[in-house]
Order: sequence, then structure tokens, then C-alpha cells
Amino acid sequence: MFRALTATTLSRALLGAVIAVAAGSGSAAGQQGQPAFRADVEQVLLHVAVINPGGGPIPPLTREDFTVFDDGIRQDIKLFVAPADAPLDIGLVLDSSGSMAPVETQARRAATTFLRRLAPDDCVYVLPFSSTVRPGRWGRSGDPQLHGFVASIDTGGGTSLYDALLEGLAVLERAEANTLVAVANEAEEEPGGADEPRPAAPASTGGAPPPAGEPPIELPPRRIDLRQEVRGAIRDLELYTPPPVRGCGEPLPPGFEADPTSARRRALVVVSDGADIDSNATRYDALGAARAASMPIFPVAMGYANDDPQLKAELAELARATGGRMVESTAPGRLVESYDQIVTLLRSYYLIGYDPGFEGGAGEGTAPARPRWHDVRVELRRPNFEPLVRPGYYR
Repeated sequence: MFRALTATTLSRALLGAVIAVAAGSGSAAGQQGQPAFRADVEQVLLHVAVINPGGGPIPPLTREDFTVFDDGIRQDIKLFVAPADAPLDIGLVLDSSGSMAPVETQARRAATTFLRRLAPDDCVYVLPFSSTVRPGRWGRSGDPQLHGFVASIDTGGGTSLYDALLEGLAVLERAEANTLVAVANEAEEEPGGADEPRPAAPASTGGAPPPAGEPPIELPPRRIDLRQEVRGAIRDLELYTPPPVRGCGEPLPPGFEADPTSARRRALVVVSDGADIDSNATRYDALGAARAASMPIFPVAMGYANDDPQLKAELAELARATGGRMVESTAPGRLVESYDQIVTLLRSYYLIGYDPGFEGGAGEGTAPARPRWHDVRVELRRPNFEPLVRPGYYR
């Protein structure tokens, strides 16, 4: 579907050219006039799920129940949207490789059941993948045509998990996949062009440390030096998408980040039973783009994905890096239960926005400052509940 961007050292001048070309390339998102992704948007958006470790019900919470810290500094919450006040845009990325053939019927039924358990105003982008990323389709959760699309997905071929992750993130973010990866590339590049990998989330002064027992999330080494393959620097994301259903997949209105009436919560659900063997993109690309995007990822591990410790750890890291959660489906017949866990979490996500008020931005005609990682911490006034949120963002 697209060529991989896998840089080791990337000069700011070259990266600026990559982003400029990506912003003007002819993807479906650009053709529909959707706003380009920007790492320097005025408002930081957080999807915060509220969990009751005891398993009991959670009453509706208010703005006053949440306290947000950005690099250790308390923030003034400008946007607060409760779960009942904003519909969902969900990317449902479905593995349709040959290894899924024995459970094909059960997987289709489980996906259809998942759609039925969403709210009527929720929109879903179903994206199947095997050796390549296949055509996707938008629709409302109860749309018979969307259900029919799920039923028509056949199995066969290999697994291009990373490519599918990138395309799903780009569609939901209304952005270029190349731009999402480029943000992470620039932020994680060592000054001076060092080729050695380094932690993707360096500790910030006053920032919250990772939870006990959980190491900082690190991006894996880049695969090749971009200077060796300049022609492959631009990922041409070709979205073979039918015309969007009214209200689903359409461009977001101007100022949507600060307008509760147009806010939509977003999440990516990825169902796979195997390791990636066919993607042009790398794990570095997928994890970097996931950290640059603004939505939780819910990987559902099936079959071999549960038996391979390394693969399961990679899926869990994707979830932790984005404020989502990995779900293990230990048997095909339990896939519906796995989806139910995700639905429960999706119904608990609050959308919170704040303006961190960074100073020292680039002036007119000057290059933008290099994005860096910012630690995020959310505390709840009610001690019996726990927040689930991404650990930070690039800006």
C-alpha cells in the first residue's frame, strides 16, 4: 500500500521537506480537505478512561474530579466532554490472513456483535489486512452495509500488521501516515545525527515516573538510513475507501479541538493472531506514529499472538503507549468477551483538553522547533477509581 519510512538520522531540513510533501500528497484524507496533523496544535487532547479496580459501577464524573499535570505542572482543563456527550470514531483493524481461516466465521460474528454493542451515533472504519492492507469502509455501527462488508471479508495471505496500524491511525487522525511517523522521527533523533537508538520517552524535569515495574517505552532501532533511500522517504498512503457515510469519516470542523458540540472520541481496535511478516513499515514506524497520534489502541491478541512472548509484549507496549489496553482472546469462542471488555472501556473514556501554554515558538519565516516528549499525569479526586491515559505526547 505504501513505501516504508525508516530513517536513522534525519536532518531537520530533509524532515521539513518530507512533512511538506506529505501534507500536499494525494491521499484520500488530503483530497477530502481534511486538516493536516500538527504536532503544535494549541490544545492537547487526552482520552482518559476511568476504571474501578473493584469492578463496581462508576458514577458520572465532572471536570472537578480530574487533575492534569503536564511535565509536572498542573493544567487548567479547557475542554471536558463526558462519554455520553460525544460519539466515537473507531478504527476496527481486522487480521484476514490465511492463519485466520479456521476461525473465520467466528471472527466475523464477533466483529458484527461488537458493532451492534456500540451506540447508534458511533462511526466505525473497518479495515481488513493480510499480505497488504485491503480496502476499508466507514459506516455507523448499525449500518447493514457495514455489517455486510464485515461478512464479505475473506481470509488468505500473510500479515502486514504495521502497515494496517499506520493506515488506521492516519484515517482516524485525518492525517498523513508519513507525517505521524515524521513527528516521532524528528523528536527522537539524537542531536548531531547519532545512530544509536535511545529511549522514546526521556524523563522530563518534574514529570511523573513510569508506573512501578513498567520500564519507559522505547522505540526500536530504525531499520535503514533515510539518506540511503531518499526516494523512499515519502509514504504514499493510498486509501481505497468508498465515499464516506454522511457524518462518518468526514473532515472535522474548524476548531473542533475546543468545541464540545463537535468533539468525537477516537480509538483503534486491532485484532490479529500473528506476527508481522509482510509490512513495508517497521515496528519503529508503527510505534512512533501511535505515540504521535491522539487515540488509545486496543490490540486483541489471538492464537499465536498469545503464545509468542515477544509479539504479545509488542502489542501490550502499543496499548500502554497510547492509553489503551491489550486484550487476550485465549480461544476463538471468547472473542466476543474480548470485544465486550473493549466496549466497557470505550464507554468510560472522557475527552479532556488543555492548553499547556508553551512559549518560545518559532517566528514567521523560521523553522519550527524540534518536537519533544512531554510527560502527562492524570489524577482523580475519587481514590477508589483509576485513570487510564497515554503517558505523554510529542510537541
